[in-house]
Amino acid sequence: MGVFTKLRTLRAFQRRRLRFLRTMEDLDVLCEIGLHQEKGRPLTMKELHRLHLGSVPTMQRRLRRLRQFGAVASRRTERDGRAVELRITPRALKLFNRYAALLGRRG
Repeated sequence: MGVFTKLRTLRAFQRRRLRFLRTMEDLDVLCEIGLHQEKGRPLTMKELHRLHLGSVPTMQRRLRRLRQFGAVASRRTERDGRAVELRITPRALKLFNRYAALLGRRG
């Protein structure tokens, strides 16, 4: 498979399945949340803001939209009811696994 054929396939998948990724910053946010989730230590809102991926209002807007699309779920932590943990939803994880499989396919 040629490089542009592969890129076309990836873009088609992104347009069909990953509509919630409007910007590269959306992908950055989801990667950070997913990375912490894989490590077994969910990312909190406070930790996300410390990564300086955007201003606080921008991050809140971005997360609200990602929640509406069903890509991110949030809940209060058990140890501190004030803190909010962020997680990638099972549906979004399934999509990212399929996307990773496309990225890993050899041409």
